[in-house]
Amino acid sequence: MTKATISGGTVSQPAHPILVVDSYARGISIGRIDPSGSGLELEMDGERSTPMSLRSRYVNKQGEPLVDLERHLQRLSARGELRRATVVFGVTTDPFHPFDEKFATSMKFLEMFDRYVPGRLVIQTRSPLVVIGLPMLKKVRETTYVSIGIETPLEEVSRRYSPDLPTVEERWKTVRALRRFGLRVGVQVSPMLPYGEWRKDAQAFAEKLCHEADFVSVQSVIQASGQSRPTTPLARRLAADRQFFWLRQDTQTPLLDAIGVVDSTKLYHPAGLKPNDPQLTLFAKA
Repeated sequence: MTKATISGGTVSQPAHPILVVDSYARGISIGRIDPSGSGLELEMDGERSTPMSLRSRYVNKQGEPLVDLERHLQRLSARGELRRATVVFGVTTDPFHPFDEKFATSMKFLEMFDRYVPGRLVIQTRSPLVVIGLPMLKKVRETTYVSIGIETPLEEVSRRYSPDLPTVEERWKTVRALRRFGLRVGVQVSPMLPYGEWRKDAQAFAEKLCHEADFVSVQSVIQASGQSRPTTPLARRLAADRQFFWLRQDTQTPLLDAIGVVDSTKLYHPAGLKPNDPQLTLFAKA
């Protein structure tokens, strides 16, 4: 496993393929990221999905839920490919978001890993409902990482920019609960929201993150959007609130530096790659 340097720490880069997975009300979409940097490639046969190009969707059919997907996982497992892969579940959608009618599909997908074990499973969510999957997750905890999105430690800021998401405290409780059962749990501060004074309060947030989490990853609003001048609803609301510090090119630097001082070993993402299309639609809804 190689290391790629970033501001304030390092990010682990797995040498094997990364399968990116999203859950929808009626199925699962899967694509593949080539770690060499060539981008997403078509990984599996099936109906193409619309949320991201070069993906395949497996439909949750009545009476035979995700049967085609299970057959393909079985083939990948038999060839040894699944054991070498990192599966990232929850890239452009939150697999456990309670209002998207996808919870049952997400659970069916996770249950498959009791039979077909990947080299590494990374689950990205902001929902406390992930704890319902604990009976299955404990079976594969040696290869499983859960990343909980917590963009700010301040409840009032979270309510302003993401009123439909669980409270900050609910998400911290989820981190603690999962870790108590032996899972490796991290916090994804993305997109980073105001946490107080830009430089002064970075240390307190960093100490909280390093104390509560096994690993931490950070992305500013600009990094999460992939645009130097983001035009997302979140960026527009931050600008309307005159929160210009949080739209700077170097917004993430004070927090990354503070984490590096507190415990630089925790500054990584287990998949080694940043999401190409983060879940920004969950923020600053009209």
